Amino acid sequence: METTRTDQRIIAALKRDARKSISELARDLDLSRTTVQKRLVQLEQAKIITGYSVKLSDGYKASTLQAYVNLVAEPRLSAGVARVLERMPEVEALYTVSGKIDLVAIVRVNTPVELDTCLDAIGSIEGVRDTDSAIVLSTKFDRR
Repeated sequence: METTRTDQRIIAALKRDARKSISELARDLDLSRTTVQKRLVQLEQAKIITGYSVKLSDGYKASTLQAYVNLVAEPRLSAGVARVLERMPEVEALYTVSGKIDLVAIVRVNTPVELDTCLDAIGSIEGVRDTDSAIVLSTKFDRR
């Protein structure tokens, strides 16, 4: 399914606030309620929208530590590394990337001690050859 300009507007509005009702979305986007409802059903059926999630407040984010953890993994063990990382609640996202690094994990914890413990756990996963981490100091913008 190819997305239309209307679909893109609906998606953008949902990214700002996924809890809005169909009526509120229609009013905000100056569309009919029927149009919004129909497009949402089509976007969900086409698996363009696969769920609705929680967006963390800036206050909560400011009270936690976020780090980007670059991992170099043994090629034949990288799938297993990904499975272990997926089970770690501190890991918010995991990306495969090109270049000298194989994976980038986004980690969120409450304290420096928790980050240290998490990094030790990641480094001890079978198949992880090397890690390098960077703590996020501030977010200039985030469109996700």
